[in-house]
Amino acid sequence: MKRLWPLAFALFVALAVCALAVAAAGQSPLVAARALIEGAVGSRERWAESLAKTIPLLFTGLGVLVAFRAGFFNIGAEGQFLIGALAASAVATRTDASWPLVLVAGAIAGSLWALIAGVLKTHRSAPEIITTIMLNYIALSVVQFAVSGPLQERARTQPQTDVFPPRAQLPSLIENTNCHIGLLFAVACAFACWWYLFRTESGFTMRAVGLNPLAARAMKVQSSTRTLQAVAMAGALSGLAGAAEIAGATRQMGMGGFGYGYTAIAVALLAGLNPLWAIPSALLFGMLSAGGGAMERSADVPAVTSYIVVGVLVFFAAVASRLKVKNSEE
Repeated sequence: MKRLWPLAFALFVALAVCALAVAAAGQSPLVAARALIEGAVGSRERWAESLAKTIPLLFTGLGVLVAFRAGFFNIGAEGQFLIGALAASAVATRTDASWPLVLVAGAIAGSLWALIAGVLKTHRSAPEIITTIMLNYIALSVVQFAVSGPLQERARTQPQTDVFPPRAQLPSLIENTNCHIGLLFAVACAFACWWYLFRTESGFTMRAVGLNPLAARAMKVQSSTRTLQAVAMAGALSGLAGAAEIAGATRQMGMGGFGYGYTAIAVALLAGLNPLWAIPSALLFGMLSAGGGAMERSADVPAVTSYIVVGVLVFFAAVASRLKVKNSEE
């Protein structure tokens, strides 16, 4: 409950700021709010869309927070997501593999891509904020090359892959919607990450490396090993997000990016880097994403207005985290 009240207050302030912005644009905040809510949870289909948006946000949010816990500032979840999605597309459209192998391919590819920055960090002291951001752009270029070249659809009409065959598509969780069983895997991963970080010796030493590297070294913890382990886990989760999104929602890959990896940073921060809190945090962002489009269509309010809520929420989450640290020091 102590964690719930600050978040509730932050959400109230964020919605108030968003209402002021809508009013300043000459639109009705009540009409916009109604459209946002109805677009997120107004029907079975809208609920399904919110849950579908939650899946990649939860996977990538977990990837970000696991790395952050180890002191590795992973800004590269978007690139890991893209490489995971690309690997999943290659396996799905160029082999006879079924969807479990498609997910495994995405997780492995995302993990290997993340380890590039991890190795540069541990062996060459390269700042991960820079390397992971650079890898995001490289990943996007690799995707654009692949879908317009070796992985392009057989018809050769558009820069995209073939539609995944049925065996490579994730089963739907809610019939005739984009909500698929990846949601169950994402929630299971959240519980697994919590158990690992807070109930195992390995998870404890990983958090120790992130909180105080000097103390961890005094405990004879191999900091570089724990960092690489966290980076590999983070990349696997983000790559799994890309594979699940491609195999369960879009069912083919195109040229553009998705943006989930960047929003994942906000998901992780709002969750206080706690894997269990990442579940409602990802759901909130998923609802804002699904409702934002409906708000634009129904109330003539730009969908990006919902990102005001995102920005204010992250701001208050950072302030709350800072105050918590100060209080603990006192």
